[in-house]
Amino acid sequence: MVYPTLSEIEVGWRASGSGVCVIVEGETELEDAWFFRQWFGNRSREVTFFPQNGWEKVVDAVANLRTRLGARRVYGIVDRDIGGNVVYDPFPSDGILCTVKYTLENYLLNTECWFKYVQPHTLRTPKPGWNSLDEARATIEGFYKECLPLSAYNWVLRQTYRRHYTAFTSLGDADRAYKKHPKAITAIGDIPAYLHNLQVQMNIPDDLGQMYTTQLADLEQMPLADLEQVVSGKYVMKLLWERFPLHISGKRAWDDVLSAYIFNCPDPPADLATLIELILENARM
Repeated sequence: MVYPTLSEIEVGWRASGSGVCVIVEGETELEDAWFFRQWFGNRSREVTFFPQNGWEKVVDAVANLRTRLGARRVYGIVDRDIGGNVVYDPFPSDGILCTVKYTLENYLLNTECWFKYVQPHTLRTPKPGWNSLDEARATIEGFYKECLPLSAYNWVLRQTYRRHYTAFTSLGDADRAYKKHPKAITAIGDIPAYLHNLQVQMNIPDDLGQMYTTQLADLEQMPLADLEQVVSGKYVMKLLWERFPLHISGKRAWDDVLSAYIFNCPDPPADLATLIELILENARM
């Protein structure tokens, strides 16, 4: 299942009752759009969610559909990882809002919700790291901390791309690619030395090794609430999946776990509920 065409979105929007159309990220209907529909299903006559693959396609789709349907009928929500502004006064003229947390997956890492899911399975057989709410909180926070070097490394690449686009794109594919798992950082070894080598290859003045060291130190001082805004939940969710205390196998089984997570915690995260209220308020102006 792939994300819909703009014509399919228009047809779906009209069939839904022609409330507000909100475009979100996601390659398929089972990604961000599915979660938004679950969280805001009781408002389906007011707002309908459709996916587009990546923030750039979200921006393009919103601009195109606003031309077709009207500016007060189409909006977009993208992940904060693109570096967007999360202050909405005044409301963005392009209709695009950013999440407060770094990615949608960060909103799926609610400790209380995961503990509620796992707790019944701990009664006969204890599950280390999940036998109490405090243990569960420490486990998920530990996953975040394990991802800090990964986050700092990718931050350096992102900054280098923005400041020195031509030099950065001259690097090989492997050197330009963002890492997606803490193991990839471990495999590199000496990160500052590796980044210094990239700096030399690009012939740029920025001390990439020092940038990494400083960013990592800053991340290590942050409380969890701040880490949720700067560390990708995709990385953390991957660790949760790999080390989940119950026996599951394959993506389909993990999809079932996420379904149960939403069943146990159906209320929308407060940040996202605020975004939807802002959108509906703007649509009524």
